[in-house]
Amino acid sequence: MKNSCILDLQSKEVRIQDPPTRPASYSNLSLVQLLRSGLRPAQIAAQLKVPKTTLQYHLDQLKRLGVVSKCGYGVWEVLAEPPKEVRKTTQVGQDKTDPFRTSSTKNSNFSTVKPDTVRAHAFMLTLKVPKGLRNWTGEMRRRFLLEHGLDFTPLRIAGGGQRIIFKGRKVWLTNPSVILFDRASYFANTSKDSKQLALYKLFQLVRQLERALDADFTERAGRQYRFKVSKQHYALVKNALAEQYDAEGKKLQVRTTKGLWFVIDNSFNLHEAETVHAETADLDNLKVQDFFNSLKEYPITTDFVLRAMNGIQQNQVLFAENIHSHIRAIQDLSFATKELVGLLERSKGHYPRDFMQTSLATLGRCER
Repeated sequence: MKNSCILDLQSKEVRIQDPPTRPASYSNLSLVQLLRSGLRPAQIAAQLKVPKTTLQYHLDQLKRLGVVSKCGYGVWEVLAEPPKEVRKTTQVGQDKTDPFRTSSTKNSNFSTVKPDTVRAHAFMLTLKVPKGLRNWTGEMRRRFLLEHGLDFTPLRIAGGGQRIIFKGRKVWLTNPSVILFDRASYFANTSKDSKQLALYKLFQLVRQLERALDADFTERAGRQYRFKVSKQHYALVKNALAEQYDAEGKKLQVRTTKGLWFVIDNSFNLHEAETVHAETADLDNLKVQDFFNSLKEYPITTDFVLRAMNGIQQNQVLFAENIHSHIRAIQDLSFATKELVGLLERSKGHYPRDFMQTSLATLGRCER
């Protein structure tokens, strides 16, 4: 496994991540069952007596297969059953087919996407439920779903709720909010445009969901939704920097005190420079896009910057030398002026003629 470089903008340090511990040979099915029981990863690691890095390795595998999803710190949700294990004589093989793998036909559509086009994806929309919404309790929702033959899974989270699949998207129904998880991609020239497109599509889905659940999530007489984009990613596809990192097998993660905000990713083999902060990803992407556009228009290399800085330093040295010589000239002029003033004052008195000649000769030597 290749090392991942993590650049911290605050400390300016680059840390090399340790490779994960080699996984233990226990069944992923038992891990899924423990997650269903409500245990957290730390508790599962203690119960199975395995290192946390080993457990994380299995969780990452299940996540890539679409079996589990991370909802928050230490909180995982089971989405589906893990791939079945097939026994052949004494060897056990695992079906590694990714149920969410994009087909080659869909991948071919990406070939027409222009470099540095923005791909918005990984949206999580949290829609606040109006207070006093009729029949919007856990038990009433459960009855409604059963009566209308809508499949659901109880949520094992604080406060409870139901998870349904609606129009191919996962939806959580809870008392305070409705949470939509969207895995679709939205392409546009900027993150602002791609976000507007995504929200337009998501609220089309919300209105369809309202009709299906016989509910109204709007406030102020149906004129307004209260919502928050809880998760959002924006990627510059076919990005030159990402292509270089991917070709060298390197990873890049950039963090600030607010957390991870920029990564180099290769989803769908698109070589993406991606902004991922939950709150600022759209604005961060605009800044990154402006930087790359400026770099294209005015290519600047490190050598150019170093040469420019060296030229500035040489100019500063020359300027300092000129200032020093000017100061010395002014000092000499000041000395000569004082001598001249003294001679003029003495010339008003009665001094011998030879004294005046000597003084004028001295003045002449000073001027030379």
